[in-house]
Amino acid sequence: MKTQKTTWPTWIKVGLYFLILSLAYVTAGLVPALNSFIFFFLVSLVSSWAFLHAEGNTLSSLGFVPLSKKDWANLFQGLAAGIFLLFITLVITLYLTKDNWEINPHLDPMHLLMTFLGCLFSAFIQEFVFRGYPFQSLLKQYAPWLAQLIIAIPFGLMHLHASMTLWDMLKVMISTGLGSVLFGLAYLKSEKLFLPIGLHLGWNYAQELLPRVAMQDQHHKGLILLSGNESMYNDLNVLMPYLLVISIAVVYFVITGRKKNEPLGHFL
Repeated sequence: MKTQKTTWPTWIKVGLYFLILSLAYVTAGLVPALNSFIFFFLVSLVSSWAFLHAEGNTLSSLGFVPLSKKDWANLFQGLAAGIFLLFITLVITLYLTKDNWEINPHLDPMHLLMTFLGCLFSAFIQEFVFRGYPFQSLLKQYAPWLAQLIIAIPFGLMHLHASMTLWDMLKVMISTGLGSVLFGLAYLKSEKLFLPIGLHLGWNYAQELLPRVAMQDQHHKGLILLSGNESMYNDLNVLMPYLLVISIAVVYFVITGRKKNEPLGHFL
């Protein structure tokens, strides 16, 4: 028996997808035991399956299961690129803040491993949730720039906290939105989720081990320890290096991500 394909407009299906995730978020707030990445991944997985099944497709079409050496190569290339981008951002930030740094003499190998696994888990789930069904569905119907904009909004909202000021919220939306665009370009370049997962993992893992500002609760677990004057931690010294490096990375992906002789508009 053939599955009848749904004829709902893409924007409605994507809207329903994020409505379901929003309801899951509210539910997790009411039931703390559900407030975990696993719960949101399961909700996203089931929702994606339901929408894809209605369209006559399967979950494997989302490109999140490694099936070739190229998939693994993209994952590790993304990992290296993410670490490199964070390192360059760190160097610029330390130059501006004048912080002192030293190698942590009390490294914990188990902490390094568990942090890596935690970052891998988080990056995989976030990329599946945002660059999986909703982003790929939007790309089939709309220009990439519009799909990027639509996905960047909920991706940024996910990083907000109620305790933030309006200015902090704006900065988070801009910074995470730019990161979302970078991950989206990585998907457009590779047409699977492994490159954006690697980028996301590399950045987050390096960020855990190479802090860009000194923190009182470092607990001596990172690769480096920082000490400095917190008065130097302004937007120019801390936020701008991030925006600069990620913007350059975005331009790089725009230039190198297009297929040969493909008009720029087809990639944007």
